Amino acid sequence: MSPKVPEKALPVAVAAVQSVRGILLIKREKPPFVGLWGLPGGKIHYGEHLDEAVKREVLEETGLSTAFRGLCGVVTEKLYHGDRLKMHYLLLVCDLFSRSVRFRRSVEGALRWVPLEYLEEHWDEVIPSDRLMLEKLVLREPRKFYYRCCVRKRGKDYHVETFV
Repeated sequence: MSPKVPEKALPVAVAAVQSVRGILLIKREKPPFVGLWGLPGGKIHYGEHLDEAVKREVLEETGLSTAFRGLCGVVTEKLYHGDRLKMHYLLLVCDLFSRSVRFRRSVEGALRWVPLEYLEEHWDEVIPSDRLMLEKLVLREPRKFYYRCCVRKRGKDYHVETFV
């Protein structure tokens, strides 16, 4: 029996958490994107508002209490493994601020603050679509609000085919 294919896009709250130390990244230990650094976040629960969901996810994954500053933008992301559509996400990229820089070890993966001026030096370690979300939705002014993204995994590598 083959695994069930999702029938709709999965709504995910993505957190661009900033502090005096830079932007917070998490090294993924679970698929997809195992071993790559990305933005924290997770599923929006039924009955949750976006600001509640993204702050809850950050608190669960890092122990940090954050202030919600707004919605940066929306990305619909399709993730293919070879020619097969594996996942379809509705990513709501949120701007959060943390006064504290002390986080706790996450079950989701290692955490680190990356100063904004050093982000480019680490781009090859970051999930390709998260890198583009940071570049186009978080760090750029003025920004476009909505993007369509297709990521394809071939072997161990992920490649963004479109981000428009």
